[in-house]
Amino acid sequence: MMFKNSKGQGATEYLVLLAVVLIIALVVIALLSYFPGIAGDARITQSDSFWRGEARPIAITQSLQMATTSTLQMAITNQESSERTITAMTVNGVGTLTGAPISLSGGESKAVNITSAPICGVSGSYYEYNVVITYDSDKLTGAKQTGTKTLLGKCS
Repeated sequence: MMFKNSKGQGATEYLVLLAVVLIIALVVIALLSYFPGIAGDARITQSDSFWRGEARPIAITQSLQMATTSTLQMAITNQESSERTITAMTVNGVGTLTGAPISLSGGESKAVNITSAPICGVSGSYYEYNVVITYDSDKLTGAKQTGTKTLLGKCS
């Protein structure tokens, strides 16, 4: 009877190992919230992934806003094969699309500006906008594309 005094040793080792894993997870979460740039950059990557690849029919491939201006500059692409005419774009419910309406043939990209967007703040801070794109196609008039993710970026 060599193992007479080791009852429950497996369960104890399991609980200790679980506690170590939980402590490591808490430390990682604390570090991510302590260094906001890390978490912000990760959120920008997620936003870019959605707006560049998943968003249909209009993708936003780039966005830029200077810290002290109310103009948001974007590069947009028609992800579909047929023509789309963008009649309006808003960020957080405000903004005016310069030069609207804008026609995009299938796969075409254009640079656009939205004026009267919220002012970004200080250089290095983040902007986060809910984007709504109103467009016409050969079969639809006044269709709205609302992103399931917000458009995030860093103020320049």
